[in-house]
Amino acid sequence: MTRAFCVLTLAFVTGCGPITFTTTLSGEGTVSGSPLGSLLNVFPSIGGFTNIDFAQNQDFQNNKTTREMVRSVKVKSLVARIKSPASAKLDFIDSLEFSAKAAGQADVVFAKKEGIPNAATMPPNATVTFDVVDLDLAPYVKQPSMTLELSGKGRQPPQDTTLEVTVQLQVGASPL
Repeated sequence: MTRAFCVLTLAFVTGCGPITFTTTLSGEGTVSGSPLGSLLNVFPSIGGFTNIDFAQNQDFQNNKTTREMVRSVKVKSLVARIKSPASAKLDFIDSLEFSAKAAGQADVVFAKKEGIPNAATMPPNATVTFDVVDLDLAPYVKQPSMTLELSGKGRQPPQDTTLEVTVQLQVGASPL
């Protein structure tokens, strides 16, 4: 009887251990073009990065994880890529940064990149990889919704340019 209890307890404890998985968020936004190349004071919001509810996230559901179970969230990578026109360069942007925002939390920069014209790959579909700040975004992910906001410095591109952004998050959770 005692041995059976120990086996069941061990099975329960090991079945409820820490959960670690990666989830990927992606979205796009279009920077308005102008042949005059005016200063770019406002960057577009990235579709899919506003009012993110991780209760609806497929990776959370696949891992049977709720927001309340989250213990840590680290940004593994953030990449921006020109989706269209594919021949465009990223030389119209000097610097960019992404901030996380959520109710009850101070806004925090979690990724940034300076010197983008020198750091980006060449077309087609020029790409830049951001420098990730070592922060724990768990307090933001645990909220009913969070927003990832883009800001930066640059000039308007000669034509409308669509950016595609991909963020990979490493999630640590515990059912206990």
